[in-house]
Amino acid sequence: MAKIKGGDAMLFVNGKSISYATSHTLHLAGETQDTSNKDEGGGGWASSEVSIISWDASSDNFYSTDGEGNNYDDLVSYMVARTPITGVFGLKSSTAENVPAGGWSYTTPYYKGNCVITDINLNAPVGEYATFTVQLQGVGPLTKITT
Repeated sequence: MAKIKGGDAMLFVNGKSISYATSHTLHLAGETQDTSNKDEGGGGWASSEVSIISWDASSDNFYSTDGEGNNYDDLVSYMVARTPITGVFGLKSSTAENVPAGGWSYTTPYYKGNCVITDINLNAPVGEYATFTVQLQGVGPLTKITT
């Protein structure tokens, strides 16, 4: 089994990586609907089916107003615009040590979907580097792209 290191899996927004990322998360969830009835399962067991699937993604990052890729200010602008953006969760295409000009790019396979930014949290503790987290909520399906 090929294991993937976390540093190789990244979140991209509108085709660009997020600057100074330390962690990314992709989450899918299914809402269930009760389908229990007297004819199936003998009446003593609950039954359900997934009715709606949703997805979201998040990124933890060092705060910066520069850097290659999307920075804090870029993401705030996307949120204030209140329009869907494209989110991609996948493997970075380069094996370079440092980020290339313009930010990292991704390679297949990857997961892609439209999303909106629902939360940005900037944290600036005394004596430590400032960080921020950003939360993206899927708008419609998340599709696996293999070619």
